[in-house]
Amino acid sequence: MQKLELPKADSRALREAVILLAAVAALVLVPPWWIERLPSLCLNQRIFGFCPGCGSLRALVRLFHGDLAGAVHFNLSVLLTGPLPLVLLVARLRRAPARTA
Repeated sequence: MQKLELPKADSRALREAVILLAAVAALVLVPPWWIERLPSLCLNQRIFGFCPGCGSLRALVRLFHGDLAGAVHFNLSVLLTGPLPLVLLVARLRRAPARTA
């Protein structure tokens, strides 16, 4: 039996798609209350009192649970960054090879 070897670029796209899928699955499966009770570790927030990225994880989890108002409450930039993992996932899946037997 001959082994099917994928070109490096195609296998890389497949690996990236799997990682992105795992990230999206984590955003969907992790309950928002669990993320929200974690302490903030942001050094920018502690030193300067402001960080444009603070609340992004909480906002993404809320967004992927369908709570747009809650997501915007944590970080307004979620309106731009929220769809990004899905767009990247679709792009990687389009580049990934189709497995044939």
